[in-house]
Amino acid sequence: MRFPPRPRKSLAGAVLALGLGAAALAPMQTATSAPAPSPVDGVYDVLGKSWGVSPAEAKARLDGEHTKAAAFETAKAQLDGAFFNSERQLVVNVHSARAAQIAREHGLAPRSVARGEKALAKLQSQVQALADKSGSLQVQSIGADLPTDRLQVVLQPGKQSAKTVALVKQLKAISGVDVSTNDTTLTMTADVIGGQIMDLVPGTNCSLGFPGTRNGGDNVLLSAGHCVEGNPMIQNRSGVRLGVGVASRFRTGSPSVDMGLMDIDSNNVGRGYIDNRNGQTTRVTGSSKAPVGSTICKAGNTTGWTCGTITQYNLTVNYGGAGGSVTQTSGLARSTVCTEGGDSGGAYISGTTAQGMTSGGPNDGHDCGWNQGSNATGSYSFYQPVVDAAQYYGVTLTTS
Repeated sequence: MRFPPRPRKSLAGAVLALGLGAAALAPMQTATSAPAPSPVDGVYDVLGKSWGVSPAEAKARLDGEHTKAAAFETAKAQLDGAFFNSERQLVVNVHSARAAQIAREHGLAPRSVARGEKALAKLQSQVQALADKSGSLQVQSIGADLPTDRLQVVLQPGKQSAKTVALVKQLKAISGVDVSTNDTTLTMTADVIGGQIMDLVPGTNCSLGFPGTRNGGDNVLLSAGHCVEGNPMIQNRSGVRLGVGVASRFRTGSPSVDMGLMDIDSNNVGRGYIDNRNGQTTRVTGSSKAPVGSTICKAGNTTGWTCGTITQYNLTVNYGGAGGSVTQTSGLARSTVCTEGGDSGGAYISGTTAQGMTSGGPNDGHDCGWNQGSNATGSYSFYQPVVDAAQYYGVTLTTS
């Protein structure tokens, strides 16, 4: 479910009850505020505590993931998708002996598959067309699952309508498609310092995302589209204006993409790090789409610093909204990171590499706690990959 922006309350209430998303935004600072703290990459401390290892060992594990991901990027033209397995091997799909050899030369684990990432993408387009044509309003999400090499279609909970029953019959006849029913609905999550509150005027809240520049130096912030739909004025927790929403590809009730843009006022500064919400910050050194299975963390104003792994890319999700509206939202990634309402728009990061901004998650009353790292388990979230948003809007992320 999309985490919609929540009504803005008193300042104290706003800090606790943000409206959307799980990821925290990259830090911004007003021209009149104190100097920004130096980033110390606090991601490793919290991950180390979650995993029961030292910060140095946590950093070594993440560095190992990134080294393998870089090797995959070098050889990906010959391969067909990749994911980390439970032994932290980066498994890659291949369709020939030559491709398998290339994978091994790069330290990757090849496996031969019936479909692979490209075929699953084509199958997803076919299934999405059938779902759209069916008229069913009970399809919750459609997306590829690389580890199983199958397409997953998830339905809303509740009794199936006649249109849904007919659609399910069609889908079960297609090789490689799994159909299941979720037990909960989905909802969207709703200074400039990543992970801090994004106070929207009028009346709702999100979390901040990633600052950057475009059009020759214009300072902007990449956010979840539903946070800046309608171009709201945006403040920090102290009521100081940060900027204004200027673009959103999210349209409630219409096929959408959950990416948007805030223009940062000239007297404010976007910073190349995020607030871990634990007294530390983490640098942003670049951006990527890390392989499925990669470790990822997010900073959000409601739940702080929580971590998990990437599970899927290119999902199409149907978010329920006010008045029974349904917003079909495409291009999302899914992770096991726990989020709650008020985290939306916030920043996901793998090590120091930006990954995305919180979009939404299950509306099941779960409690992530605060700053629980990888211990905030039992839930999942959707996020908008930052690479896609930056490319669409022509934004260069601010790094440090």
